Amino acid sequence: MPLFYVAGASGSGKTTVGAELRRRGYPTYDVDVDRLGVWDGDVYTLPVETVQKLVAEVGDAVGFVTGSVGNEGEIWDLFTHVISLSADADTIRHRIAQRPNGFGSTEEELASILAWHATIDVDNARFGATLVDASPPVAAVADEVLRVVQR
Repeated sequence: MPLFYVAGASGSGKTTVGAELRRRGYPTYDVDVDRLGVWDGDVYTLPVETVQKLVAEVGDAVGFVTGSVGNEGEIWDLFTHVISLSADADTIRHRIAQRPNGFGSTEEELASILAWHATIDVDNARFGATLVDASPPVAAVADEVLRVVQR
């Protein structure tokens, strides 16, 4: 069951790193792109059953789920390990400004993302995630994610 969760704040590079891991041949699922997330009231979640299905689907291969959801406390233990991508606020701002989906394009959304960014690294590390610097080019970040997996 070597399925790893790659988490982090909006703009940290989860989708981009996931695409790189997929390009390298690893089974990789993105909560948003692959439409795995569902709304439970006003909370965006990744259902436990979906994670269990992905664990079975990956089998003995090393696989990844990338994303960020509101029920992480319910699903983290279903993964082999959690890797949290971390980037400085300027990098987050730059990436949000360049993203094609538009989330973060309003001042309110950007302020919310930056407020979340200010606490997510501490929170994720406290819950056992390994922090990976997501500021370098995507290939280097993917290399570091794979180093974490091999530990």
